[in-house]
Amino acid sequence: MTENEILGLLEALEAAADTRFENIEGDYRALIVLNPTDTPYTGVAILRVDMPLKSGSEPCSAAVWTPEGERVPCQILNSLLEPIAECHLRDGTVRPLPEGSRRWRFDLVFWVENVPPRGYRVYRSAWAVSELPLPQLPDSEPPVYVQEAIPHAGTLPKEGSIPF
Repeated sequence: MTENEILGLLEALEAAADTRFENIEGDYRALIVLNPTDTPYTGVAILRVDMPLKSGSEPCSAAVWTPEGERVPCQILNSLLEPIAECHLRDGTVRPLPEGSRRWRFDLVFWVENVPPRGYRVYRSAWAVSELPLPQLPDSEPPVYVQEAIPHAGTLPKEGSIPF
């Protein structure tokens, strides 16, 4: 599969997969892990994050859970803060930010087990007080891809084969 095909699959999964988690209160995001290989995947998955932090806000820890609600090892790695005056949104809009805002770039690295071959699984992420250390740190780029999604109803389950 080409990089463009994989990005297209991630966009299609973001729109079609059920990314809601029942009985969860508070703000969270869904993480769609796509395994384009022919074998099940166990290991680290990485979401590269680039987000603005309001003045006075500080970076914090994160946590990730399986669709069944089991918390998995997760760490924020390669954290970088830099001053920023404006935010560039996905749609191309540029929004000015308050003085003292910063840009926070980091890798959200979390552990996944048995992501189906040529398949996907939806995880849940949220800010947390502490992190669960990973059993091993990544030494190379994993073969899986991660897409963040806002929780919404979808026609596909939280795990399955690539239907497209």
